Amino acid sequence: MVVVGNHRQFHFTSEQYEIVSDLVHSALDQAVRSMEQMLKIRIKAKHIVFDTGLMDPISELDQLGRFKAHLVKMVFSGEIHGAFYFVILDHEVDLINSVCLPEEFKSEKRTENKLMKHGFMSEIENVITALSLKEISEALGVQLELKVPQIQILPGNEINQYFEKEGKIHRTAFHVKSVLEGQVVNISPFFIWMMDEHFLKVLQLNTSG
Repeated sequence: MVVVGNHRQFHFTSEQYEIVSDLVHSALDQAVRSMEQMLKIRIKAKHIVFDTGLMDPISELDQLGRFKAHLVKMVFSGEIHGAFYFVILDHEVDLINSVCLPEEFKSEKRTENKLMKHGFMSEIENVITALSLKEISEALGVQLELKVPQIQILPGNEINQYFEKEGKIHRTAFHVKSVLEGQVVNISPFFIWMMDEHFLKVLQLNTSG
């Protein structure tokens, strides 16, 4: 129950809330299964929050200070506009590299090794965002297209400011925040969605609310 887009309030009906909850959890379940298959470790989706309006700052990121994070942004367009974001700390990428990275992604050359490990993470991120987009598309009966990923490295304490700007750029009216936590290997990447008010309009068209 927050102000969106044109300063009106959007309240989920019980039917709409159930549809959105099922959609979010189904997409995250698929993301978890894909990560488990690719990393060969157990993953659990935790701290799942979804709501209308802009996303609140993530306090855990501010606490990182200047520690670097690997951030992938994947914009999508069509009947709904928005973006997916995957945030994983640089040392977590190193941990995945040492524990989970397949042989074909390994190299003895340091520079090449770094490119390989980030390429492997980008492949994982591509898969889970594509699955999430497919879930949204099928649940709401909309045509959506995923754009080329944009990758950057940021200090942890700059990421909330980045998300604040992104929320305004994409005119975010609905968001999802989740953590995909490794159960044996200590990784906890964030998987975040931002969507414009067309998501809410399509939701209304698909329900009696």
